[in-house]
Amino acid sequence: MAIQSVNNIQNPISGAFGTGQVAFFPVSGTWTVPAGIGKCRVRVWGAGGGYGTNGSYYGGGGGGGFAIKTIYGLGTVASVAVTVGTGGVASSTLASAGTSSFGSYVSATGGSYAGTSNTANAGGTGVGGDSNYSGGRGGYGGGTQSAGGGGVASLYGNGGAGGDNTYSGAAGQGGAGGGSGDNSNSTSLIGGTGGFGNLGAQKINTTPPMAFVQAQGGNPLMSLDLIGTGGGGHYTMYGVNGGGGAYNTIPGWPGGGAGSSPLAANAGTSPVKYGQDGFVIVEY
Repeated sequence: MAIQSVNNIQNPISGAFGTGQVAFFPVSGTWTVPAGIGKCRVRVWGAGGGYGTNGSYYGGGGGGGFAIKTIYGLGTVASVAVTVGTGGVASSTLASAGTSSFGSYVSATGGSYAGTSNTANAGGTGVGGDSNYSGGRGGYGGGTQSAGGGGVASLYGNGGAGGDNTYSGAAGQGGAGGGSGDNSNSTSLIGGTGGFGNLGAQKINTTPPMAFVQAQGGNPLMSLDLIGTGGGGHYTMYGVNGGGGAYNTIPGWPGGGAGSSPLAANAGTSPVKYGQDGFVIVEY
């Protein structure tokens, strides 16, 4: 189901597109091509991976990928199926979170999870876009330590990697920062900064569709260009705006990878286990 908007959106890099109207898809649905519309611009974010529970390898989930594409020739197209990837759950098998897509035109894969090494929890990547970027890998927990989730990618570049068992999260390379690793709930390990320097936020969980704006403290629909540029979580700080989660903290929406938490491995449906869902935006 799409959430429509006709607000004036200030995009510092991409600018306004077409008529200025926007359809937001926090969940899967169908975009009906309006009469007289022959082109659109689409942004897709893949979902974040859940953390791994494979033996003693409590790896964090990878962040979702990102792609942006301008699509022409829609004059004879009635509608396009929109798929929004679902965040990964804690798992003991190598798998990936859900892919987000706009028909067959453009897509972004989700981050992987449940790896057994620090290279297995790769971030997702954009596919078929005019620009394609990758989410950060999840951190490697090892033993009984926890690890951070990867940050989602954005218009500006790749997400940051989640921290390993004694390391802080990596800064986003234009995308969101990774969550911190941790071996003893240490407050000295922090999440990675996002593309514009922002860190994780106290008890802010960016749920769709507009909490990104709330986390930034701005006006509604301030800028689509800034989605996915938040900071990673650490200690009691949640990931924000696509940032990776850390020990017992929730990753940021959209597409933040879950931090691992071996102490919560059997804690039912604890939110720390889950990566965040993806997101699709259609401008026309």
